[in-house]
Amino acid sequence: MASPSKILITGATSGLGREMAVQLAARGERVLATGRRVERLAELETYAEIETRSLDLSASTEISKFCSDTPSLSGAILNAGITFADPFISGDFETDSALIQTNVTANVQLIRELLPALTNNGRILIIASLGGLTPLPYQSVYAGTKAFMINFGLSLREELKHDNIKVGVFAPGGIKTEMTNIPAMKALEKDLAPVADVAAAAIKAYDKMPALSVPGAQNKLIAGLSKLAPRSFVASQAEKIYRKARDS
Repeated sequence: MASPSKILITGATSGLGREMAVQLAARGERVLATGRRVERLAELETYAEIETRSLDLSASTEISKFCSDTPSLSGAILNAGITFADPFISGDFETDSALIQTNVTANVQLIRELLPALTNNGRILIIASLGGLTPLPYQSVYAGTKAFMINFGLSLREELKHDNIKVGVFAPGGIKTEMTNIPAMKALEKDLAPVADVAAAAIKAYDKMPALSVPGAQNKLIAGLSKLAPRSFVASQAEKIYRKARDS
């Protein structure tokens, strides 16, 4: 007898990915959790409903092997991502390339190569960011990657609906996780949402599969205003907020 189809979650060793894996397991879902840190994956193995596999999204060949070895999936939640929160001029192209590989290239490859594993009525939830809907100075490359994933996801949604595969995009604001526990984000800590709340909202989006889901009243307001105000104005206001936070 075939084993039940699983929900794949990338970036499940910490933060939002881990919390989603645990919450889905708690309601009886079978989860395939992936990440790079083996010791963190071992902690997830204590949950009977969670199977883990190591996956390094920086390596295209490893992604291909993972996809070819993956049995049927009921869905995939593409959560893994990294950021760089400093002036662009202080970074380097190696950092930019790693960010684009993890946030964009790996996700495009995963979707393309996992399509055969997705069962009929399969689901793909792309975890993007509010930063993909608005310009985000001091996280310019990150915002660019998330904007790509939002447009890519919404475009793919229309294509794959004819193949009985649902695609949705989840775009949260800042979340209090290991990824945001950096000096550049310290002054904005009070505005970061609890990870458990965001995970619950993401799972709701996975269940209902709206085209684009933005959790939280404040985030919805920002997303709405970004449609009305000139993007140049939004960018200038965001730059002032970040610069003030960094200088405080």
